[in-house]
Parts: sequence; C-alpha cells; structure tokens
Amino acid sequence: MSEERQPLDPTRRLLRVFGVSVTNYEERTARLLERAADPSVTLEELADVVAQALQLTVDLDQRLRDITGHVLECQMDTLSRLQEIIARRRASGS
Repeated sequence: MSEERQPLDPTRRLLRVFGVSVTNYEERTARLLERAADPSVTLEELADVVAQALQLTVDLDQRLRDITGHVLECQMDTLSRLQEIIARRRASGS
C-alpha cells in the first residue's frame, strides 16, 4: 500500500519553493561566473551573463519576499492574539 501524499501547508510549500530557488540560483550563477571568467568571452556575451544574473537575482528576491512576508504575518498573528488574550485577562481581572 502506498502512502497518500498530503497537500503541503503554506509554510512548507513556501519553504520548499524558496529552497529550490536558492539551489537553482547557486547552480546557475556558478555557471555564469565560470562563463564570465573565460578570457575568450566577448563584452556582448559578458553583458548577456550579467542580464541573466540580474534576472536570476530578481526571481530569487521575489521568493525571499514571499517567505519573509509569510514569517512576518505569522509573527504578527501570534503577537496580536497574545495581546487579545492579555487584554481579556486584564478586563476580567484574572
């Protein structure tokens, strides 16, 4: 019997996407750096390397914003709920 795959919760999904994005970024930029270091690469080819690195960085930054926003939302939710609990306890005198 095979195990049924459960859908990923939002945190795990975001972390998985972010992890894959970082790994892809590292692999692709390493290749771009190797290409850029080749003395036979023309300035036009070097400009293409830079453009690709810029796009990879933009994509990674978006994933970073996604995960950072999610973490900040979790923190805000926790702190807001704690404030509500404290306010209720103070109001009830307990």
